[in-house]
Amino acid sequence: MSPVLSELRLLREAIEEDLDRKRVDENLARGVYGYVGCLIRLVEDGDRDPSRSLNEARSAAGFLRAVPRLPDPRTRAWRPECPA
Repeated sequence: MSPVLSELRLLREAIEEDLDRKRVDENLARGVYGYVGCLIRLVEDGDRDPSRSLNEARSAAGFLRAVPRLPDPRTRAWRPECPA
């Protein structure tokens, strides 16, 4: 297995761990996890440049970690003073 492919898989596992520990936004994390999984498959099939895929996966993971985790809007209690 190539070192780039190993790094991509480790990155996907790190995203999964962040999601399990609720360190990142759940909705974004699912999308980034799927995106990295697609990049892995493309690299395995030889349809994508490995180094470019790794850079894209790192960028997506960095974006995911940079976005603050927002509370689930359905768990907040409605308040009459809130106009929304």
